[in-house]
Amino acid sequence: MKRKECAAALGILSAMILSGCSLAIPGAGAEGGEDRLIGAFITEDYPDLFDMEAYLQDHVSQFKNAGEIQIGNTVGYEQKLYAVIDKKGSENASDWDISFGELEGISFFAVNHESSEGAQTWDSVYSAGISDVSTDINVTDDSSELSLKGTIYIVPGQADKDIAYYMNPVFQTADGRIYLTGGSGFSTSGESGEESVYFTSTLDGEVRTTGNGKCKTEKSSVALSYATMYPPVRITLYQMDEAHQCLKKQEFVPGTLPESLKLEPGAAYLLTETEKERLSGERFFTRAVYDNREDAENIMKTWYESGNGILAGQETVLEWN
Repeated sequence: MKRKECAAALGILSAMILSGCSLAIPGAGAEGGEDRLIGAFITEDYPDLFDMEAYLQDHVSQFKNAGEIQIGNTVGYEQKLYAVIDKKGSENASDWDISFGELEGISFFAVNHESSEGAQTWDSVYSAGISDVSTDINVTDDSSELSLKGTIYIVPGQADKDIAYYMNPVFQTADGRIYLTGGSGFSTSGESGEESVYFTSTLDGEVRTTGNGKCKTEKSSVALSYATMYPPVRITLYQMDEAHQCLKKQEFVPGTLPESLKLEPGAAYLLTETEKERLSGERFFTRAVYDNREDAENIMKTWYESGNGILAGQETVLEWN
């Protein structure tokens, strides 16, 4: 188990397993060890899936004449919460509606499925609360590796809230079903006044399958970082020409920017100015520049508060004239 010192800066208290931890999941926790870890479902409440009735029945002899009950090894008594999947007529899993009943949370996983042409395909599925997403998949004849990385940005200064986040492992069976099990989490008072303080929790899984006389190893890793960011209160866009003169100025409420933005003829670059507010009420600005070079980034990233103390990213495609 790994712990990162920077977790202390967030005022983090241990909940199930301490923050900055690494949890190995050999065999991905499935019958026969064939279900693969494909990501995580992050919740504010712990999904209590422990089968107490079955545990008591199997351990009734230990409780006879006992003054108090002490729960021992619980392996095998954690129930699975299967997802309800609505494919909405799409072959892309990113378009699917994948829910876990009434359990609310943030999706962060990749789904493996077969396309109409018979090819095995991986599609990322993640909610607005996950930012800086990176998905890497490497497949060879005898192995495959899935790596997911992402970040949750938390609004600092929420001392009046008992904030908790649980990272619940998500698995996929050989026949395509998806389920989760209860995971580990952390709680924080949200008192940190600093921006961009990180710590990371990870999940690792490995399964081995045999088919056509060959053994194949499937590895999975999920790394979820947490950081604090002051909430934006206003976003201003300046379209500038080669002489650094402003062609057009636009102001937006965070979260209301368009999906695409057509820039003015003669615009050489776009300056974005994000106004944020510190805990003290002091306002400050962060800026970014996007230009019209062919190899330049043409997707503008801005931020807005999505609720529950989490900041979400919004992407706008820049259309240069």
